[in-house]
Amino acid sequence: MAIDQSLGDSFEEKQHQAAYIFDPLGEGDSTSRPTKRRKVSRLSDQQETGQSDSWLHFQPLFGGSEHERWVRLRQRLFDESWSRIDKRIQHILRKANESTLGDVASFLQATPDHAPIGKIPSAFIITGPNLASQDLLFEQFSETLQNQVDARVVRLRSGDASNLKAVLKKIIHDVTAREVDDENDLELATGKDGHKYLNYDLEALYAHLKSNPRRHIIIAFQDSEAFDSGLLSDLISLFSSWLNRIPFALLFGVATSVELFQARLLKSTCQCLYGDQFDVEQSWSIIEKIFKAAIAYSDVPLRLGSSLVNTLLERQRDQVSSIPVFVSSLKYAYMCHFYANPLTVLLSDNQSDDVLQEEHFEAVRCLPSFRRRVETAIEGGGINRAKSLLDDSQHLIEFLHNSIQESRRWSLDLLRKLKILASGDVLSATFSELYLDAISDGIGTDRVAEFTDSIKRMQPSDVMAFLAQVTDNLEHGDSSLGLDPWDTEDTKATLFFAQTHAAMRTLRAEAEKHGNVLRSKYTGQTKVLRTTVIAQKVQLSRDSAALTREDTMYTELIDDLVEHLNKAIHCDGAKGRCMNEIWLFDSRAPYKDVFIPRPRGVVERALSRPHDYLNCSCCETKEDQIVPSLPPVAILYQLYLETGSLINVADLWSAYCAIVGEEDEEGSSEQAALVLFYRGLAEMRAMGFVKQSRKKADHVAKLAWGGL
Repeated sequence: MAIDQSLGDSFEEKQHQAAYIFDPLGEGDSTSRPTKRRKVSRLSDQQETGQSDSWLHFQPLFGGSEHERWVRLRQRLFDESWSRIDKRIQHILRKANESTLGDVASFLQATPDHAPIGKIPSAFIITGPNLASQDLLFEQFSETLQNQVDARVVRLRSGDASNLKAVLKKIIHDVTAREVDDENDLELATGKDGHKYLNYDLEALYAHLKSNPRRHIIIAFQDSEAFDSGLLSDLISLFSSWLNRIPFALLFGVATSVELFQARLLKSTCQCLYGDQFDVEQSWSIIEKIFKAAIAYSDVPLRLGSSLVNTLLERQRDQVSSIPVFVSSLKYAYMCHFYANPLTVLLSDNQSDDVLQEEHFEAVRCLPSFRRRVETAIEGGGINRAKSLLDDSQHLIEFLHNSIQESRRWSLDLLRKLKILASGDVLSATFSELYLDAISDGIGTDRVAEFTDSIKRMQPSDVMAFLAQVTDNLEHGDSSLGLDPWDTEDTKATLFFAQTHAAMRTLRAEAEKHGNVLRSKYTGQTKVLRTTVIAQKVQLSRDSAALTREDTMYTELIDDLVEHLNKAIHCDGAKGRCMNEIWLFDSRAPYKDVFIPRPRGVVERALSRPHDYLNCSCCETKEDQIVPSLPPVAILYQLYLETGSLINVADLWSAYCAIVGEEDEEGSSEQAALVLFYRGLAEMRAMGFVKQSRKKADHVAKLAWGGL
């Protein structure tokens, strides 16, 4: 009787459980009553911890010995840095296509005055081939049109348009759900006159608009070319028949051209539309603006390396990723650097002398750039300075502060020189390409030679346009890069460019006065082809035409300009700067692991080498050796690799039992091993490695081969 009572109590205890744990070794006491949990107030917990971990997501580094205040400082620096960058990015995204949004709003506002009677106002938005950027674009259209045109906007995708009834349901729901609450849902379904409407009946929408009038009901077909042409024609015809009662207007996102889109529709359907074509800013132009605001901006605390950014841009160009994915990739790169680099605390502007602990000094002295600086000092005879850097922590702190300030001055100087390179479209490369090359290798002799050679071959008008733009950059800076005017800092350069520009304009006016075209000896117009006949043989030779006085003076100005640019534009790369490991991040591995997943490779590695993930001594093997202590699914996977296309389950069980049966010290029985075998086989099936064979009932089919 006591035994029955104890079994009944045990059964009642397990009644609430959603799953039961199978313990083949009997390590746990299944009949023991779980310990009662005492409800603890969250307020008391926060009072006990002082809310110390309420927002702390970063982990202590240096093997856990990093002080909590430095962990908090790293996280705060990341949050503050990215918040400033994200604010600039959101401003760019909001300002993108601003002119197009205004044009579409003006078109819809003016349609009652100039649109033919019985035709639906339609705006054809040429979005280009990047479909991933359409979400942001149509979200902007939705917000702008609802505020400026007094309209309700319904966004439709091809996935929402399985049939006509589904589309009408979504339109009616989206228009009415934003204005009615739960109490008025019944009124919408039945109407004020007691008439019941179906959820796909446009009569319900018409009844709703009587009490909530709107200037337009805008239907936005986001990916219109992916819609079924027959369904699209039926929708347009239906909207046209209701146009005298419901003020419909249409937006079409077109990736190709309006002509190709029109060819997919019936002629009678096209006659129901009255519209105009609008072009939007392409996503690559927006990416270039985001590049300047987030990567190349003057006050960014972290510089991203060329290899990482090139990977991001290649993925953006080849895989046509959306702009939010590109922004998320940048944020993840920032997070990786501040999360894993303890020396990022040096990027704080309000540093104190005791900002570093002893582990920081050891990490600094292990940096490759620091070692190169010490070796350079020793080779130059500065042994005392090298010794103080290695032994004196206070001197090292001053050196670190100076290095950080020097890196910021280098960044500012680099951006100013890149502005000169990018002025006047002298080079065919974009600013992002110039910036990435300069970050990687600096502005070297080859780039400067290419730049100056292009200036020599340019026409005088193009050279003067280049000088005017350079002077404007010096006097006004560049807001997109956060550059302030630097004409007062570099008065010699400002005066030189201004005087050269004025002298060239004077020479051109004098040449035009004498009826000549101003040119230099480097332009192709000064090269003439001379023909000489000697002994009935024609010889061709290239000679230079005579230069006028104005041409000679213009050539001298070009030579002076080239000489000045050769001296002023050279710059070192980022990796050659001291302490670049603190403010430069160029690792592609974290990005590839997160944004370019390799699920099959990861699963195969976990099954073949479980020690890499579990980090336990029982799973550590040598040369893929199969040991009984491995997880059952890992043992089955090793045996799975040795099989053919069909696997006999009985043979697989025999091989598995032969491996795990060698170790029976804790009393594990054959039944327990069989349960683990079936669980491992079920996991293999869930992961897609095997399936039931139709040829033989006692076999399973192999679906994946290792390394393929």
